[in-house]
Parts: sequence; C-alpha cells; structure tokens
Amino acid sequence: MDFIIAFSNAEAQRRIRRLLESGGCRPAVCCTSGGEAIRAARNIENSIIICGFRLPDMTANELAADLRGRAAVLVVSSAANVDLCEGENLYKLATPAPRAEFFAILDLLGRSKETLRRRPPPRRDGEECRLIEKAKKLLMDVNRMTEAEAHRFLQKQSMDTGLKLTETAQTVIDSFTR
Repeated sequence: MDFIIAFSNAEAQRRIRRLLESGGCRPAVCCTSGGEAIRAARNIENSIIICGFRLPDMTANELAADLRGRAAVLVVSSAANVDLCEGENLYKLATPAPRAEFFAILDLLGRSKETLRRRPPPRRDGEECRLIEKAKKLLMDVNRMTEAEAHRFLQKQSMDTGLKLTETAQTVIDSFTR
C-alpha cells in the first residue's frame, strides 16, 4: 500500500509524514495541491491519499470524485470540515484523533483494497438490496446521515461484528422497528 500525503500546510504535511513513519510506513509522495495528488495517484497503483479538507486548487470531495475507482482518500481535518465531506471513496478522520484510530483506518482501507482486488463483489438478490436500502433509509431519517454515510456505517458495523451486510441491515431495522 502506497501513501500520498496532500496538505497545503507544510507543518500538517510534516506531522502526517512523521506519524506514518512512526508506524513503519513511508509515504511515496508528498504534495501541496490536488492536481499533484491526482498525478501521483495515476502513477502509483493501489494508493491511499491522506489529505486535508481544502487544498489550494480543490476540496477533498473534488479530489475523491476525480480519483473514484483509482485511490481511496482519507480526509484528516476538524470535525466541522469532515462533516462536509462525502464520496464513495472518501473516508474521514476528525482531529484530534488517537494515533491508534489513524492506523486502524489505514489498515481497514488497505485490507478493503486488497480484498476488492482479489475477488469480485458478491451479487445480491432483490430482497437483500431492499433490506439494505431500508436500513440505510432508517439511518438517514433517524440519524440524519447521508446515503454514503449510512452505507459506510452498515459496512463498518458489518466488519466490526463479523456479520454479513444483510444481517447487519436486518439488525438495524429490528432495532428501530421494535
């Protein structure tokens, strides 16, 4: 797994670089703009971009949209800023955050990218899709999540509990409809 650091602030870039190196990881590239990060990600297969919310030429949302299917984007910023982020390949970490949480997210992203490369996603029948959509709708209505956040929540709960996504969706539905 290769890491691309993209922060316009040199001090923030140094902190993330030191944090990665303290965990035994060495970033492949450090960038100061979204354009540089995009070019680096196009040249480095299987990369994760760690960035701030706003780069000089684009936001993290725009960066993630441009790199959909090519790289995961981890936004490390204040809680107010990460609340503004959404995208299918965009992940969030609000600061301040424990070091362990930072590395847990990177580990999760690395594993999910490895798993996706090894096997195609499972096909779901119509009933399973309806179940997942119903759970997402409940989460969106009750917890005021976006659809992407609700889906990520279901995925994370599923991974944390070792249940299939449809089983997790059923658990969510049961907890809200009792």
